[in-house]
Amino acid sequence: MYSRRFGRIFTAIGAILLSRVSWIVDPSLPFHLTDLVGLFVGSIFGILFREILLVLSGSGEVPLPKQSDLIVTQWMIRNPVSLKQGSLFFQTPFYFLYWLLILMLCAILQGFGFSFLKGMGLPEFQYLPGISSRVFLSVPTIHYLSISLPIIYFFAEERFASSNNKESIKRHLLFGIAIGFLIQLFVTWIQSSYLITFLSSGSNNSIPAGRFPGLFIDSGSSSWLLPTLALTFMIFLYMKVEKTKERIGLFLIFLLFFIVSSLGMHQAKAFWVIWLVNGFVLLIWVLTKKFIIKTKILWIVRVGIFFLLPFVLTFVMWAFSKIDSVAVLQDLGNRFLNFQSALFLSKDISAFKELDKTRFELIQISIENIGKAFWFGNGIGSLPILLRDPSQIGDHFGNIVIDIPPNFILALFHDFGIFGTLFTLMMVILFVWERFTHLGFLLLMVPFLFGLQVQHSDGAFIAMFLLFYPIADMSGKIRLLRLKNWFRYMVLILAIGIPLHYILLYTQDFPAMGFGADFRREELGSYQIQAAVFATDLVGDHEFHGNQFEWRLAKETNFRKGQLIIRSEAKDILLELIWKNKDRVTLLESVIEKSQNGDYVWKGMMPAGSEYVVCRVNRNTVLKINRNFFSREGELKF
Repeated sequence: MYSRRFGRIFTAIGAILLSRVSWIVDPSLPFHLTDLVGLFVGSIFGILFREILLVLSGSGEVPLPKQSDLIVTQWMIRNPVSLKQGSLFFQTPFYFLYWLLILMLCAILQGFGFSFLKGMGLPEFQYLPGISSRVFLSVPTIHYLSISLPIIYFFAEERFASSNNKESIKRHLLFGIAIGFLIQLFVTWIQSSYLITFLSSGSNNSIPAGRFPGLFIDSGSSSWLLPTLALTFMIFLYMKVEKTKERIGLFLIFLLFFIVSSLGMHQAKAFWVIWLVNGFVLLIWVLTKKFIIKTKILWIVRVGIFFLLPFVLTFVMWAFSKIDSVAVLQDLGNRFLNFQSALFLSKDISAFKELDKTRFELIQISIENIGKAFWFGNGIGSLPILLRDPSQIGDHFGNIVIDIPPNFILALFHDFGIFGTLFTLMMVILFVWERFTHLGFLLLMVPFLFGLQVQHSDGAFIAMFLLFYPIADMSGKIRLLRLKNWFRYMVLILAIGIPLHYILLYTQDFPAMGFGADFRREELGSYQIQAAVFATDLVGDHEFHGNQFEWRLAKETNFRKGQLIIRSEAKDILLELIWKNKDRVTLLESVIEKSQNGDYVWKGMMPAGSEYVVCRVNRNTVLKINRNFFSREGELKF
């Protein structure tokens, strides 16, 4: 129980292999997304539970006598390094989690407004025609969980470690990632060589497109994770060779290069760009370091070679266009050559359409949305919902696939605006600087040109690992500036204050969207009726789930007199109507009696001056009201 080794290894293996595990439960679904909530929450609580047991038993990495009945005191005795870690509020991972929480609060307020301030909770609002606020919130929630859970997990491992040295944590996690990566290679090889459907259920359109995702979410994830992980382990092996002089490491590097290259024949085109560009840069970096001793000449040669990179890339793409036996390479080469010809002819960004029409259209609509919310963005994970806006579909986006911004930086500008993007980049730079993870950051730069990449749990775990732990051995190195009080407090003030300013500025116009039945009235063209399930041609009743609903009342006199019939299968509920004027001041409260046939019927005339009515039930239940009681504009009528 004293060692966390096997827990870390199991968590790392699970993060690589289990992101699509829900297909076992329901193989009929076309796409599976679990966010690995159970894995990370289980690991985090496992760390806490281990600490509690060790504290209560008075044990440590070596047996210690129990000296206090106070849990906190005993934990400090067992783990004295906790006294040296500093306050939680001075830790950069805490700032990331705080920033993500602020972004999630912005998304909640964007989807539901400030109706909770009026005692309405989080009603079943419509955000766009046919899209509820809860559906709108689903994408931000996926992004929030995918990114925040790995951060919390890594942070928990460090905060409850028995040493400030993070090398053991990195080694255990890297070993687990290596096992998961080898299994991924094996599964991908079986899919590409023997059985296409082997463990591929729920990978969306990967298999029909001729791409084999292994056990990753889909081929979009596998096309950047396979080359990135392969390059990570090739760097790790090369550093081992440099240190130990064992040639077996070089053999493993060449073997890994051959295996991953062969599996790349059945990946997306992004795989080859990432694989070739990062591989070329690393090769030049290693060769120049090996053969050039003088530092000045070394950097002159490197810069000169990197300037030749576009010409080398053009030659490689031309060579790819001549390969008839590998369709993905030939298609990539032809697209690049067509793009080059179109660029020389038109001298316009429309030439990028020759590379990828879908990405080009996504870039266009992303830039258009950035212009609409330039300073503070459209909200985390907002593009998939905005693409379903009837006012945009068909005008700009020709592909029916709902996607996210086509690269990381564009996604930041689209979701967070200039203000939020600069703060996010500032936090990332601080994180990389203090943890010496420059190499991991550079490995992520090219993949992040081809997508957000952290919207799924498998990609987010690898990205966070590369930012948390340096690939090179940096044990014992610290940034002394980071420990100085003036610097720590400056970072604390900025990291807490800027997000607070962001949420205030981002939500400043939200009260104008209205409350309750008036929420997003202008955007929808109708009032909110707060139905959880809307009536259809086959079912004529709206379903209302909850215990409180507010409806706008019809103004026409002939619709303000008659009866209202509400049905419910629940027994022993108390249902009342609260009539309010335009300022939402209560005019009348009336309890609806249950009729002999089981329906709740209110008869009479709406009180004079009433513009809203609140239907309140004493407990959560399901109510049914015929759609004929609501006008086309969403007003309640009798």
